[in-house]
Amino acid sequence: MAAVQLSGGIVIIEIEGRDEKLSLEEAAFLLEKGKLKIKGLSIGDFFSRAISTHPAFIVRYIVYRDLKERGYAVRAGRAGFWLYPRGARQGEKPARYIVRILREKDLISIADLDRLLSSARNMRKELILAIVDEESDVTYYEIRAAKLEGTLKEEKEGEEGKEEAALTCTVSLADDRVLIHDEASAERLHRDFYGKLIGEGNKQLILSLIETAYLMRENNRMVVHTPTGDMNYEQFLDYATDKERDFKDKLVVYTDLRAKGLVLKTGFKFGSHFRVYTALQQKHSSYLVHVVHPEHIFAMNELARAVRLAQGVRKRMIFAYVDEDGVKYIDIGRRRL
Repeated sequence: MAAVQLSGGIVIIEIEGRDEKLSLEEAAFLLEKGKLKIKGLSIGDFFSRAISTHPAFIVRYIVYRDLKERGYAVRAGRAGFWLYPRGARQGEKPARYIVRILREKDLISIADLDRLLSSARNMRKELILAIVDEESDVTYYEIRAAKLEGTLKEEKEGEEGKEEAALTCTVSLADDRVLIHDEASAERLHRDFYGKLIGEGNKQLILSLIETAYLMRENNRMVVHTPTGDMNYEQFLDYATDKERDFKDKLVVYTDLRAKGLVLKTGFKFGSHFRVYTALQQKHSSYLVHVVHPEHIFAMNELARAVRLAQGVRKRMIFAYVDEDGVKYIDIGRRRL
């Protein structure tokens, strides 16, 4: 039996005349396992006092208990847990992960996720989100800075050992897409993974607004024709922005990913803005990229749904947002501990 004193999130236990400090979670785990007994205080009484001292105690304890049952050494911190390699003891090796705890009903902004990630990276730790659902089960998600690189530039430079000439063509605007009538231009762009090719004899290419804006910016010889006259790049950008309210952010991300040597197609069938390939001849895409506003706030079921779908088709789920520093990418995936 031991005398106990609860002070904030710390349990001070007097054992043989000396004080030992334990976290609430550590003391609760030892009580549950029968390795600690506190004089005059049942485990139920301890939990009640812990909850009154720290309202988030029970959710934290669910995660702590789950990690301990998996064989990890865990050290409690104010905002979460420090997690050590399985089988290691505290002090033998540095902590490998920082675990942040959220409940199913909680919300978190993309900016806060990025700040948590930056903080973890500055400490040379990996960031893990532990989400506790309504049934008190825990699902773990790894949060990483996405490393996105492709081979498109190298592949294009390797074709005939020279750069292709600028494309010269006039295209027709058809509401929320654009049509290229010139067969040679259509086939050339389709080889570069743009648009949808239609027709048997005289082939035409249907482009999205994003593809068209990108090509107009990269190739100032492309002109968009409409019944009321031709559009330059700025006019087309205004038109496309009226059609899609998040068009400009999507275009910035699209342009940035193309500059990284990646190939992009629509990710609509997967509930995202883009599916992304690392090479022209790649059969299946590697990533799903969804563009969000810098002030976007995630519900936990939104994160869970997107990640589950992406991993179900063997892709990584990337969320992108544009701020004053450029484009930021956050890679979120399920983590098996």
